[in-house]
This record gives sequence, structure tokens and C-alpha cells, in this order.
Amino acid sequence: MGQTQDSLDRQLAIAREELGKYVSILDEKKVTETERKRDPIWRNLDSKCRQVRTRMFAVEAVAAREAECAKRKEAATAE
Repeated sequence: MGQTQDSLDRQLAIAREELGKYVSILDEKKVTETERKRDPIWRNLDSKCRQVRTRMFAVEAVAAREAECAKRKEAATAE
């Protein structure tokens, strides 16, 4: 069974919160945005956010596909 939109929303919120905390630490150290991209911890946290967003797009695509299949099935049984 795939993941639900609610669980992905929660995971994304947690990932963004962790990234935000680390960004504030980097801001205190006066690390610029271009230098952040070289920081391995920042890269790892950013990749987690991107992974969850990608999964969210996949869940939305599956939901749209299932809705279309249900619509076609309903149209076929109505005939």
C-alpha cells in the first residue's frame, strides 16, 4: 500500500522544519547560500525535502489516474 497524502504532508513539514533549523544555524555562522550547497548536512536535509515532494507528485498522479479509471468504469456500466 502506498503512502497517503496526509502522511506525506506530515513528513514534508518535519523535513522542512529540520532544514529550517539547520539553515538558522548556518545563518548564525554567516554561511552564504552558495556555500550552503557545499555543506553535506544541508544537502542531505534538502534532498529529504525534495524526495518527499517527488513522492507527493506521484501520489497525486496515482489519485488522478484512479479517478479517471473510476469515471470510465462508471460510464461503461451506464451504457
